[in-house]
Amino acid sequence: MISTPDRADEPSVAAGELTVTPEAALALHTALQEGNGSEDAARAIRISLDTANRMRLSVSDVWDGDRKVVFDGRIILVAEPEVADALAGRTLAIQTTGGRASFALRPTKEANA
Repeated sequence: MISTPDRADEPSVAAGELTVTPEAALALHTALQEGNGSEDAARAIRISLDTANRMRLSVSDVWDGDRKVVFDGRIILVAEPEVADALAGRTLAIQTTGGRASFALRPTKEANA
């Protein structure tokens, strides 16, 4: 697993792995419910890195071997093991700039992601 949020008010933290803030987890969960128009549990948001190491998010099937983030009983985020390893020590969060919200990766703070 990448990480698994236990509570919606705490970041999902797993030592040496990707952390997902509660706000980001909720946004991914909502996007899957509203964007797909279905509760297809075989699909999740896939996080990947392009050739310039920029984050990409897209709806994808869940593949064998994927590392997973589960929120509210549903797989919301998946990554291939190599991508998950490359994202270790990072936090996926919502960033607001100029009134516009987007996902952002930032270094994970030890005490409070």
